[in-house]
Amino acid sequence: MREEKRETDVRKAERIVEEELEKRGWSEQDLAARRKTDAKKTSIAARLRSQTVMTLEWIAERLKMGCRHVAAHCLKKITHSRD
Repeated sequence: MREEKRETDVRKAERIVEEELEKRGWSEQDLAARRKTDAKKTSIAARLRSQTVMTLEWIAERLKMGCRHVAAHCLKKITHSRD
C-alpha cells in the first residue's frame, strides 16, 4: 500500500513538472542547461513543495538544482522576498 501511495505521489509531481515545462516552452534539455538557482526553476520547486509531498532531494534532482541545500536556499530566498 505504501509503495502504491509513493508511486501516486511521484506521478502527481511529474505531472506538475511537465505542466510547468510546457507552460514555459522548455524541454528537459532546457531544464538541465539553466542555472541551478534559476528563478523559474525555483518557482517550479515552490509549487512542488506546496502541492506535493516530494522531498527536497527529489525536487533538487528532478529540477537539476544540484543538492537539496541549493533548493532549500532558493526556496528560503523567495519566501523571505514575499514577506
